[in-house]
Amino acid sequence: MTRSVTYASGMPERLRPDDVTTVPKFTEYARQELGLSFPLGKGRREAWMKWCKEEMTTQTWSFLQLTNAVDYIKKGRRSCRTLYGILHYIDEAGDYQARREFDLEVHDLQVNVADALEVESDEGWRRKLALARGQALAMVYEQWRAERA
Repeated sequence: MTRSVTYASGMPERLRPDDVTTVPKFTEYARQELGLSFPLGKGRREAWMKWCKEEMTTQTWSFLQLTNAVDYIKKGRRSCRTLYGILHYIDEAGDYQARREFDLEVHDLQVNVADALEVESDEGWRRKLALARGQALAMVYEQWRAERA
């Protein structure tokens, strides 16, 4: 006999960020990840759902941005005690995500340039690759790759 697992939120299984496609599922995801409760009181759940939908439309937010904000809060970067509070961290979570992605791109470029410096014997290219910074480094590396290909 197999029993199904039910989590504290009452959901039959854990939601993943990809599963969140509606406001009720987002609410369940936030409850599951942060331990937040539904707004209590007469009509407050409906008010939350309506307000969240309006904010998503007004701000042109996607459910991916909402779940990223929940994950950002969960990682301990911020404190949030209500569902309404999550929406205040969406822009901050997006900025954090963009900085992380940019840092990864810069790191990958630096690793690629280091590899290029190991195999390059032409002093002109070595000097260009070693001295370039920022966007110029990306352009020089692309030129080097195009010439070597």
